[in-house]
Amino acid sequence: MAKLIRLADRSGGHDNLIATEPLELRRGDWPTGWALLCTRVESQRFEEHRRGALGVPGHAHIAFLPVHLKLDGGCHYTLLGLVRNRHDPARMQRVYRLAGLMECVTNAASPVTDLLRRVYQNILDEREQLQVVWKGKADQFLLPLYSDHYNRDVFFHRIRSAATLKELYLAVEEQSAEQWRLLCRHYVIYLPAAFPLR
Repeated sequence: MAKLIRLADRSGGHDNLIATEPLELRRGDWPTGWALLCTRVESQRFEEHRRGALGVPGHAHIAFLPVHLKLDGGCHYTLLGLVRNRHDPARMQRVYRLAGLMECVTNAASPVTDLLRRVYQNILDEREQLQVVWKGKADQFLLPLYSDHYNRDVFFHRIRSAATLKELYLAVEEQSAEQWRLLCRHYVIYLPAAFPLR
């Protein structure tokens, strides 16, 4: 039925939804800048305001942005990888795991540091397969989540307490998967108009 009735046209051409699953992505009403990560509750509040503002003929003023976390630095490049793979949930999860590996080798000291040559090779292989590259000042790779959803220190504790390479990979796998699950369940990402979808 949606193929016959173009739902975007019913909203007055103001539909900003890019993807609903596994991660909800929306187009922001601002031309440039960083993508914004906000909770679903905050997104619903913003979307109600947005519909009201854009539903008035001749009026296109959005009075506020949703309460958000800015996705800059390394998070920007992680998001680029997620958006480019948005039609393949398994690849999106691999991108997020790769971000966890990047976080592991740059921001978390581990007792298995001598074995990290294998981790670096794994990162290089995954980066090439997934076509994800981090540039410039990239100090954080996993997207920031509010502390009432996830304590970021848990990730680093698990990395630091890994005594073997197998435990290290398991910690990255489990913690990035948990963060990915929470991200998909509780958050919405708004992309500025200039953010590339390919």
